[in-house]
Amino acid sequence: MYKIFTLFLSWLCFINVAEALAQVPSGTFILLTDGIAALQPFGYLQQDGVVKMIDVTNQPFQQALEINTYNLESKKGDIGFNANINTTLDKGEVLLISFKAKNIESKRETGESFIEVRLDQLVNNKYVWPSHIERGVSIGNQWTDINIPFVIEKDAEAKDLKFVIKFDSYSEKFQIGDFKFINYGSNIKLSDLPRSVVRYNGDKPTDSWRKEADERIEKYRKGDVAVTVLDSKGKPVSGASVCIKLNRIAFNWGTATNSSIILDNTSKDAKIYRDTISRYFNQVVFENEVKAKNWESTDHSKTVQSLDWFKSHNVDARGHVMLWPSFQNSPQLRKFKNDTTALRKAILDGIDVETTVMKGRFTEWDVINEPTLHHDVFDLLGKSEMINWFKRARKDAPGVKLFLNDYTMFHGKGVNSSSEKFYKIAKYLVDNKAEIDAIGEQAHIGGTPPGIPEVIERLEYFATLGLPIQISEFDINSNDDEFKANYMRDFMKAVFSQPSTIGFVQWGFWEGMHWFPVAALWDKDWNIRPQGRVYTQLVDKTWNTSVSGETGKNGIFKTRGFNGNYDIIVKYKGKEITKTAVLNQNGLAINVSVQ
Repeated sequence: MYKIFTLFLSWLCFINVAEALAQVPSGTFILLTDGIAALQPFGYLQQDGVVKMIDVTNQPFQQALEINTYNLESKKGDIGFNANINTTLDKGEVLLISFKAKNIESKRETGESFIEVRLDQLVNNKYVWPSHIERGVSIGNQWTDINIPFVIEKDAEAKDLKFVIKFDSYSEKFQIGDFKFINYGSNIKLSDLPRSVVRYNGDKPTDSWRKEADERIEKYRKGDVAVTVLDSKGKPVSGASVCIKLNRIAFNWGTATNSSIILDNTSKDAKIYRDTISRYFNQVVFENEVKAKNWESTDHSKTVQSLDWFKSHNVDARGHVMLWPSFQNSPQLRKFKNDTTALRKAILDGIDVETTVMKGRFTEWDVINEPTLHHDVFDLLGKSEMINWFKRARKDAPGVKLFLNDYTMFHGKGVNSSSEKFYKIAKYLVDNKAEIDAIGEQAHIGGTPPGIPEVIERLEYFATLGLPIQISEFDINSNDDEFKANYMRDFMKAVFSQPSTIGFVQWGFWEGMHWFPVAALWDKDWNIRPQGRVYTQLVDKTWNTSVSGETGKNGIFKTRGFNGNYDIIVKYKGKEITKTAVLNQNGLAINVSVQ
């Protein structure tokens, strides 16, 4: 099931349910019991205190269910609600699942609660894939209407249907109320029913941030180019053909990957995968195989072979990650929990091994991952130990950008916010002269995203640390293709416009190899999705430079281009000369002599 992990709710609007439903015929409730009483807990959700009825104020309903799974962290298996259907459904009937929900707290990276909503098909009372409808739902921090309209694609008897709300292993606390499951029959259109539409601060075409971002891009991401063509006597040559082509932009467009598909020389998908990386990305990060917890179980000769392939295709690589400082995410360290001396040594030895084996292979490396919420290790050793980790990493990784990587930069602001905790950890490292070179913000986005002005404000705030910033694990995990495309476009522009940012790395791009397939830019059959079209348009067209023209009487051809490495090709009287050069915001002036 596609899970939607989301960031904090900055501003979210939904279609008014009452107004929309007033335009369609009345439907039939199809659960055995109306409202939240129809939702029966199963699995560990049946334990005392996990689910309780609460009173609600300032809403059109008076009661709701409050679900708290914080005491179920160690539990596995099914957990959720289900409800029986009281009627047969006929192919083509239009149905609506509708409820209101509110997040209280969550341990997800994105700070929100999540559920999956399904109408399962059964055979002999057992679930059979696929469900009639399966939808991930993000729950933000205020009461929000959730509306899921759909068409039943085949006839189904009541005994072969089950409504299900499921949870995963993340601890969360949220409320749900005003629940309805309605059949509107086959005489209305799906578009007649309300559908939850994600809005976010800054999504309007007229919002002022757009013009300001374009101005920053022009100022910080581009420079002036002047090519002067001279003859053998040093005199200007007019009418010479000049082509200026960007072959590598001064910005990281990255993706997560793994060695298995890079080294696969038989699969058609693997070839398309490699070709796609070569065209649209100039940086990669290995998703799991270089993580410290997986180090001993990984064949690093394959990683090295993959790195050789990337190098031959002018694609840089990031290392991820030397230390994930909790025993949950670094189980290899748990055995040293009661021996701080051995724990300290094991961490430093691990850094030595990784940096020795991969010496010279990475241009960037995450030294510490997610310390804001995963800090068991430096709770035991003291936070000053982080300085030692960076120092040890530097020893065998000279010239490599060393990162602090986390996921809470956009999680609110203020003294008690997770964003501020991230900032303070980074500031502690900077103030104590740790060997830190940059900050990585994962930026996993979902159905209730941070507004674009908030994204810009947080980037500017973290830039005061004096460190470059990279978006390090981006994805948008939502079922709404229109939203994903719009937010991809706006988020990328906001990030690219900030002079402090150096890259934008996505945590995968193909559905066949993505931790949340719905977030991929291409589906399993390599059909590009709307957000994929946005990405490729920006990277390959909008923020690219390929300009041709002729020199004037003074022998000069001028233009403006995006900063990066260029091929400059001059043609004159049947001869062709190619030079390479680097453009930055200070400009590029180059002379080309023709015989």
